[in-house]
Amino acid sequence: MSCHNLYELQNKSHILNIQQIQCWLIKFENEFHNAINDCDCRKWKKWLNNTEKPFPCVCSVRMQDCIFIEAYYKLNNALDLYKQQQYLIGLVLQYQSLKNNKAELKAFTNNLNALELNLPFDSKIVISLNPEPYEKIILQLNENEFEGVIEFQELLSNIINHN
Repeated sequence: MSCHNLYELQNKSHILNIQQIQCWLIKFENEFHNAINDCDCRKWKKWLNNTEKPFPCVCSVRMQDCIFIEAYYKLNNALDLYKQQQYLIGLVLQYQSLKNNKAELKAFTNNLNALELNLPFDSKIVISLNPEPYEKIILQLNENEFEGVIEFQELLSNIINHN
């Protein structure tokens, strides 16, 4: 496995749109599953089989499979958030309608804590290639396509800062 598939994605355009991400994920889905099976890093198998959130990589030498899997994982998380935008926008609107009612707002914020979303969201996906010397690939997502996610993330930040 090489990073050619990541460079292919990075070279498609300066800013990736959701259609490019979906096509790339579909194109490399089989390679992704094969890479997890072949990868020495067990965290990816735990994530795939047990839905355990993977820890950031601390390997002294990054394996190509692990780099590819991490990129796939992060892009897939971004796609999942994109698909949940209408729901997130609805939560923002619900918050706006409740923000002056302390009792309802408290129940609402308690429900937010129970949500298992892949936040925080960042429109720049950074994939470390090597720790020494530090090299990375940056995949820039189209922020306009994630406005609902960003608005919801700002809402969560405001709620956390005011509690």
